[in-house]
Amino acid sequence: MDRIITDLLNYAMDHNINLMITRELSPYTPSAVDTQRRSIVFNANWHNEKQLAFSLAHEIGHILNGDSSIEPLYFTPNKAKLEHGANTLAIKMLIPFYLEDKEKSHIKAYDFMEGFGIPPYLEDVVMEAIRNY
Repeated sequence: MDRIITDLLNYAMDHNINLMITRELSPYTPSAVDTQRRSIVFNANWHNEKQLAFSLAHEIGHILNGDSSIEPLYFTPNKAKLEHGANTLAIKMLIPFYLEDKEKSHIKAYDFMEGFGIPPYLEDVVMEAIRNY
């Protein structure tokens, strides 16, 4: 997981996204993004370690999707339009990490979702992303 997070952090920096990584926040304080400043505060102390890569990819997704908000957006894997778009892009960003070195017969959406802490309501998005990869 550390390699995936490192790759995502490097990806963000390569795309001119400012990062502040902290372990000083509460485990229940979500990561956040200021889309206008292209800045992410990444809570590396998040209570669900499996979701760390997903939350980082989600925040990167807000910026890459061109989402606009005058207030910071917080990691909330819910069904709201902006959040759904960020979740979809995050899943697409994580699929290559899951699929590397896997034989087709060993690819399971459930394993991907479990490994990255992706909520069940995103199963259709995951299935489509795997199919289209």
